[in-house]
Amino acid sequence: MKRKIGIWLIVAAYAIFLYIAISAPFYAHAHPNLGAHMLAEYAAPWPAALMGSLGLVGIVLALIPIRKGERWAILTSCATFAILFVTRMATDPRCLVVLDPHQHGCHTFIIAVILGVAGLILASFDK
Repeated sequence: MKRKIGIWLIVAAYAIFLYIAISAPFYAHAHPNLGAHMLAEYAAPWPAALMGSLGLVGIVLALIPIRKGERWAILTSCATFAILFVTRMATDPRCLVVLDPHQHGCHTFIIAVILGVAGLILASFDK
């Protein structure tokens, strides 16, 4: 039962990444006051396509090999979450205010990473 919950948490995390990728260009056009630099970093075709493809591959990874309990898939997904987290924290100054609920940061991204790591923990310890 824990494994199923963990897998669905992982799928939810990657679905949030897919949502971020799809909504980034629309968000950029709705908020032109954010500046061209920030919009080029997160709403350009290359970052949106990269996050979208990562979301799709992650969902497939969660539904096939992680569901079967293969350790390599769990480690690959864990490395993916770690790389995304470190890269985003290092390059996005908005992520540094994520603990302050009164400021806008990258809350959706952090929620996705937390869901994914919690899902990986649940999926890896259940036999």
